[in-house]
Amino acid sequence: MRLFYYFSLPIFIQRMKRSLSILIKSCHSLLLAGSLFVCFSPLFAQQSPQFSIFSANSTLINPAFSGWKSSNYVAVQFRDQWSGYTTTTDGAGNLGTTWVSSSFGVTPNVGVGVIFYSDRTPSGVSQQSFKVLGAYHLRKGEGTWSFGFSAGTQTKTFDGRSFRVRDPNDPVTSLFSGSTASQAILDFGAGILYSKSNWQVGISVDHINSPNFSFKGYSVLMPLEQVYSLNGSAEIPLNDFFDVSPYALLRAYSGNLVPEAGARIYYNKLFYVGTGYRHGDAAMGLLGVSILDNKLDIGYSLDLAIANSLAKRPLSHEIAIRYQIPERMRKSKGAPIRTPRFRIL
Repeated sequence: MRLFYYFSLPIFIQRMKRSLSILIKSCHSLLLAGSLFVCFSPLFAQQSPQFSIFSANSTLINPAFSGWKSSNYVAVQFRDQWSGYTTTTDGAGNLGTTWVSSSFGVTPNVGVGVIFYSDRTPSGVSQQSFKVLGAYHLRKGEGTWSFGFSAGTQTKTFDGRSFRVRDPNDPVTSLFSGSTASQAILDFGAGILYSKSNWQVGISVDHINSPNFSFKGYSVLMPLEQVYSLNGSAEIPLNDFFDVSPYALLRAYSGNLVPEAGARIYYNKLFYVGTGYRHGDAAMGLLGVSILDNKLDIGYSLDLAIANSLAKRPLSHEIAIRYQIPERMRKSKGAPIRTPRFRIL
């Protein structure tokens, strides 16, 4: 009888109508933000790492998520790109990225966070970033506007023992040959987010100041170009046990638009399975579990390369771990007890 109640036709139709209404509103806001997004000026080369489980740590794509909904957590993600990849001259290599981050709600209106990532290649080039994030959350009616900003450093390192310069006459050859050269530059980003109880849409720009790696003033500059992102997601209840969460991400760089979309189906907020597709890159399978009373989330992604597969290894692996920090319970102070001899404050 209980099973019939959950899946009876009238109740199911009513829930689907409500879910469809939410989805239509989400798409409308996404298209509105998209029209604003197109108005942004020129698109540039991508210089930020790509993660398939970015939803486990949304500050990866938008600093406005810092302290969002007063959420406090620490997270770490590992990605092994094209697992087992080898090159003709560089040998075995790990195209890997590690990302560590945290997010804290200082007050209902203010959030802060810290992010660090390290990106490595077998060619002797590595890149690291450290940033501090801040966000202000402004409640307006039934929704919330969030404004975020990030500031920190970006470091690029060339290991001349394995890095190969294509042009022997390049003026930087003497700098990299047989030694290690490294430079850190200031890097900034910004983002805006609009959210309601079960959907959100945002837009952000990374490397907003377009800094350059000059390496001791050499004439050939290596710019860290801007990357624009448009993101949106929703949480749609299907019944008392199952929810579906569609998501979309659009990134713009080097004059190209790279859309990514997918969905996850949750069971009782404990497990999820999902799938996604990144245009011109890979199809993704997603798995996740939440344990310790939903304090510890563990996610896994398996990416199958579908473009230029002959030049890559077919599979990429990604693991995301996030720990939700419990809110500190404030102890209420009792009324002072006064006696003729002493006082307990």
